[in-house]
Amino acid sequence: MKSLNIKKIAFASALVAGSLVSINANSQTILFNGDPTQGFRAGPASVPGAGFALGTSYSLVSGETISYSYTGYVVNPGSGGAAPNLGLNAYPTTTLNGSNVGRAIHLLTTSSANYSGSFVLSGNAVSLALTGSGAISAPATQYYISNLLVYTGSGPAPTPTPTGPSLANTQASVANTAQALQGTYTLQNAVLANSFSYDCSVFGANNICISAGGRNTAVSAANGLNNSSALLIAAYRALPSVRIGAYADQNVSVSNAGSTVNLGNNTPLLGLFGVWNERLDGTGTEVKVSAAYGQKNTTINRSVVGAGATASEAGSGGSQLNSQGAQVTAKYGFGFVDQVVVSPYVGIRYTQNNMGGYTEGSSSTVTAPLTYSALNTNATTALAGVGVNYRGIPQTNLFASAGVETDTNTANGSYSATGVTGLTPVNFNSNPVRTRPTAMLGASYDVEKNQRVGVTGIYRQEAYQAAATTTVMATYTVGF
Repeated sequence: MKSLNIKKIAFASALVAGSLVSINANSQTILFNGDPTQGFRAGPASVPGAGFALGTSYSLVSGETISYSYTGYVVNPGSGGAAPNLGLNAYPTTTLNGSNVGRAIHLLTTSSANYSGSFVLSGNAVSLALTGSGAISAPATQYYISNLLVYTGSGPAPTPTPTGPSLANTQASVANTAQALQGTYTLQNAVLANSFSYDCSVFGANNICISAGGRNTAVSAANGLNNSSALLIAAYRALPSVRIGAYADQNVSVSNAGSTVNLGNNTPLLGLFGVWNERLDGTGTEVKVSAAYGQKNTTINRSVVGAGATASEAGSGGSQLNSQGAQVTAKYGFGFVDQVVVSPYVGIRYTQNNMGGYTEGSSSTVTAPLTYSALNTNATTALAGVGVNYRGIPQTNLFASAGVETDTNTANGSYSATGVTGLTPVNFNSNPVRTRPTAMLGASYDVEKNQRVGVTGIYRQEAYQAAATTTVMATYTVGF
């Protein structure tokens, strides 16, 4: 095998293999510790003898025992070419086991196998170079090496010192990101579900209603996650008992103290609704149908777990989170006492939140970027509750409701990453809250004919443990 320049070997080592553990030759000392969570990939190569450097040179003494262990395999071996090998070469001309060819480590199979062995350094060696090469005739040939450990001294191998992000720290950083995403999914799902209550019911001579206002939704136990939004709702009264409308809920700002997940404000949540009333005073039957769709650009910043050489990397990537759903509710209003209407209701809702897969960007500090699969959740939910309206104060309407939601069918998905061997998917909601309370409280005041100001508060227990949302909305409505 051709000798390699020490500087070239060291440079390639930094690119391919990562840092080294030791360069001294004391007994039972690690010379090279390949990160067990990473694999070394070589090839394709078409020039016999073309090699790659896995390490640098080490000062050794004649008679030193060199031991090694590793896992290796060959993919698509080249026809007519010699099997690739990983060699330990004496540098520059000193012999190794009677030859200047490193023949201590070989890759001879096409399936993963574990290899180990040892030899005694002969001659008057002053340094040792760890290199790889192979007489490969087919360009498609690739060979992989992982768990590579080279050490001096006899007896069992010493415990390797990790040379890069540990699997445990990387797994923990992925789990932390999944937890942060739970808050984001909670926020977006709450905004979607609450939007199904948007309405516009003040009409003028032209049977047109316009309502404008603002909304703030906060998620508990999620690092202060909340967002503020501008609302625009419009409706047309097609018949005395039928109105149809549309709305836009546009993010103005999103606050998240953790900054793991950042939502963009580029597009609004858009929705449609239709309402049929048996009577205009709120008694009798009312049926409402709503549907909405929204998308948000999302930036995900993976946190660092651990310290030093084994700390996880601060990977970052971007995707798009889409939220969509529909809801049908029916209620019946009873004139309970003077100016009081009690309205039991039932309904069904379907929602889904889907984030596309993405890959973290690579940089000088992110050498092993992770690739994530799409993260999709959905739920079919049954609704039941009761509402109360009181109109005993002139020009004023007070209203409240309390209810319960029960998921009849759910898919909670998993947050799955590749790029580091051994990572396992994170169950996105391992212990969902399937039955949850909801409540609403609000008031409106008719400032003039066909002009109304209103304030509404909504509380929701969410599907994730210890997560609840509170929403406050204020609107000004005018009928034309």
